[in-house]
Amino acid sequence: MRLLVLLACAFSLSSSAQSLPQRQVFGRFPSAGLEASDALDWLNQNASLPEPASWSISFSRESPGGLHHHFQAYVHGKPLDGAEAVVFLTSDYHVRGAQWAELSTLPVPLDKPSDAAVWQDGLWHWVRWEEHQGYGPRFWERLAIDAENGDVLQQRDMLLHFADSVGRALVFRPDPLVKANVFYGGSYIDDNDQNVVVLDPLRDTVSLGLTYANGLFTLSNSAIVIQEFDPPALPISSQSSPDFFYSRADAGFEMTNALYHIERIRKRLDSLGFGNLITYAIPADVNAFNGQDNSAFDRSTNPPRLFFGEGGVDDAEDSDVLAHEYGHALSHAAAPFTVNGTERECLEEALCDYFAMSHSFRWDSWRYQYIFNWDGHNPFWSGRMGWSTKDYSQLTFSSIYSHTDVFADPLGVTMADIGADAMDQIVLESLYNFTSFMTMPQAANWMLLADSVLNGGQNASLLHLNFAARNILSPQIGMDEATAVHSIESYVLRPADFWPFTNVAGVLFNIQGQKVAEWAPNVVRRSVSLPTGRYQGIWKDGHPFRVLIIED
Repeated sequence: MRLLVLLACAFSLSSSAQSLPQRQVFGRFPSAGLEASDALDWLNQNASLPEPASWSISFSRESPGGLHHHFQAYVHGKPLDGAEAVVFLTSDYHVRGAQWAELSTLPVPLDKPSDAAVWQDGLWHWVRWEEHQGYGPRFWERLAIDAENGDVLQQRDMLLHFADSVGRALVFRPDPLVKANVFYGGSYIDDNDQNVVVLDPLRDTVSLGLTYANGLFTLSNSAIVIQEFDPPALPISSQSSPDFFYSRADAGFEMTNALYHIERIRKRLDSLGFGNLITYAIPADVNAFNGQDNSAFDRSTNPPRLFFGEGGVDDAEDSDVLAHEYGHALSHAAAPFTVNGTERECLEEALCDYFAMSHSFRWDSWRYQYIFNWDGHNPFWSGRMGWSTKDYSQLTFSSIYSHTDVFADPLGVTMADIGADAMDQIVLESLYNFTSFMTMPQAANWMLLADSVLNGGQNASLLHLNFAARNILSPQIGMDEATAVHSIESYVLRPADFWPFTNVAGVLFNIQGQKVAEWAPNVVRRSVSLPTGRYQGIWKDGHPFRVLIIED
């Protein structure tokens, strides 16, 4: 039995955890058409702004699920930074979901040059944007300068870190440690790109796309172009043979490894129905940042570009890093320039960590939740994890990397159950509706709606259960469309009673949606030890149940 949802009427959720509170609405609202103007009409009726602010179309995207129209709020002819909206329309002429920034105040006009208004410390400030970019290594920062007094209000790092011919190459699939089923250490170490005897045999011969012109094959195809645009500058091979067979000790190995994996990810989008998401070949420099241990996605160029550093383990040797950084390109293509706000930035990193997990999982499930298995989890740096025991409701987002695991966990756990194809489609479909300053629960709701649109909600119960296990969603909220209402098991207990649920795993929540208990099968019997009141539970198979604890 699936978790029930409110589909006969609209379901809405608002959040004030971010700088600009966001409101979500889900339902089946009739629309006169599918154009941006129709979405704008609906938005103006349901999410009107204080006068004289107004919504203006920003961009639109089409996905397998429908049309996603994004809007920007303007006042006095200038944008309100981060004040965005998205309206999701399906082909049956219904608004299935929407999200927008809620504005209670507006900035007063300022008789000084300005580019936009930003929300900070509970006030709007008119600002001038000041860009600082450079190379050696690559950097791109944007300063928000107070238009009235010249103070620097914000300083943002704008980089997001981390006709073909067929040729052949030797690559790691997905990395040498997974291939050998060993941990980093002993003979299985980077050794400054040496250790040829141990690591070279772990390479696989693969086919990959190349460009052929004037009798020469070059390292480029419809998905990726290997270039040099950040120091150090190394020669890029062009040759008459289509076989690019490099030892790991050769700089060309990272080039072909990146070419193969990103081409594979790009081609896979076609098989999943998202082939129009990225239509350009992304330039990539696999020996960037002056040798530093860093990688990044650069949104400032057209087309955007990828940078991979060489500190520690060369980043382009680890397909987790390649998939993670290309994940930023996927997110940017679906909802460009919407990665604003600390929790939203942390969510972005978690999504790209998921893409890394998915990419590795398709070869071997061994340690797939150890993200950056070759590049990290070693003396150079600790890497990141795709599993977590954290409680979202207890977290504070102090940095963009602080809690990536709490959102990556339910995605990875669900993927292991329903398969990478189904989970990737759900994640990709949801990306089109992402906005600035959104929270992890709001992103989770978009994923539940994506499953409803793509799969009739067949994975909603499991996905919801896994989000609820981390307290990202509470069990009474869901997006699934159920055709019938089933009876729910109910239990009456007293605080002194022994815990009766010992034969099956489950999670219990209070009426505020906070997780209060979680247990595995065959748990030791113990007293209930919970306050009197009503509780909502979910068994491991997704079935809900209720518990009423009464006084002795």
